Amino acid sequence: MKRAILLLMHQGKSYTEEIAAATAGLGLHLVALSSRPRKPGVLEESRRHVADCVVTEESELTSGDVDKAVRELADRGYRVEAALASFEGYRLLMAELNERLGARDCAEPALRLCLDKYELRRYLFAEGLSEVAVHRITPGVTPELDPSARWFVKPVRGASSFATFVLDDIGDLADLPAIQEQMRADRSMKAIFMDRYDFLVEEYVEGPEFSFETFVLDGRIHHLCVHEKARVERLERTTLEGMSVSPPVSLDRELVLEGADHVTRCLTALAEHGLTAGAFHIEVKYWESKKRWEIIEINPRMGGSLINASVQTVTGHSLLDLWTESLLLPDSERDAFHDRLTRASQLEALRTGAATPATVFLSKYGEKGRTVDAIGFDPPTRPPRILRVHVAQGTELEASDRGICLMDALWDVAVDDLEAETAFLDRHATDHFHVSYR
Repeated sequence: MKRAILLLMHQGKSYTEEIAAATAGLGLHLVALSSRPRKPGVLEESRRHVADCVVTEESELTSGDVDKAVRELADRGYRVEAALASFEGYRLLMAELNERLGARDCAEPALRLCLDKYELRRYLFAEGLSEVAVHRITPGVTPELDPSARWFVKPVRGASSFATFVLDDIGDLADLPAIQEQMRADRSMKAIFMDRYDFLVEEYVEGPEFSFETFVLDGRIHHLCVHEKARVERLERTTLEGMSVSPPVSLDRELVLEGADHVTRCLTALAEHGLTAGAFHIEVKYWESKKRWEIIEINPRMGGSLINASVQTVTGHSLLDLWTESLLLPDSERDAFHDRLTRASQLEALRTGAATPATVFLSKYGEKGRTVDAIGFDPPTRPPRILRVHVAQGTELEASDRGICLMDALWDVAVDDLEAETAFLDRHATDHFHVSYR
């Protein structure tokens, strides 16, 4: 039997090429289980990178699909020893299988708590780790909100900034039933919600926003990299992250390290629920009026867009490589693994005052429900090192209140002139990125 890792793919793709390279580096085979893709060509591209693939008839995977695939792959000569899912909608399926197989992963209760933004906020509040007030929105009931505070609405479970917005008028809650219908109908993202379509409203944390790219193993926490969300775009019913920069530019080193320590305390508090292993994309804000840090979300997965490419540039390590390696890491190699993460950590470099590489990456988003007529990004100078255009002429964009990413681009930049570099690249991309619609 050939030793294998099972990749849970969503509709034919899930960082397949990168994970295949990581698996091959460990001397293992990568096999895949995919939900039915909307476009057959997507799956054909992914098949080139896996040793074998099972495809379901449905657009979303279930626990039964996973069990059946493991048996089918065994009949074909592959012994699945661990599972990996970069797509958040399959994170619980990954943990469920890893528990049965004995691979290193978080316990399911910890993941469920992180994925439920209402219960996570309540838990952090009860532990003295948050001061953000929160209310669950009950259909037909107007919540009693303190009028002296600002409030923010978001789904209890979600991703891609789906229906996340500042509540300027309480009457805007009347839009939620229509948004819930979008959630149920969204062909690409429906699995993210895991049959949960309820909303919460929480106190708005006014201040700059960041994300910590964090790895946990054996309960030990390594903050590998931190990004500042240098440009945030607010549309009618969604909030988009247009540009990220690492290391941060708006706060000094001591405050950033204070933020890292706060995230560590929050993750440590979740260890009793089984949060002990895996890659995490943790969104936090510095609440300027209260001079404190607040968790916004703890995502038990790698960040999207060009997060992994940025982390690899800054630290020399891919989160996907580390995550894949950790699943079956022998006990005898754990100490060396932790030492490697400590040496690679950008946060440790900031703590000691050592030099760190820097990156800027940006994302351009489309208008919901429109059809792309033309798209292009060809700057005359300073081309990005990484450019990914996700749509082509004729692409019909989803009629959905979420971030619909058209393009991602990443630059390596000078850390000692980061603020100026960020401002220049923001203008540069705005001037030379073009999209038109039919």
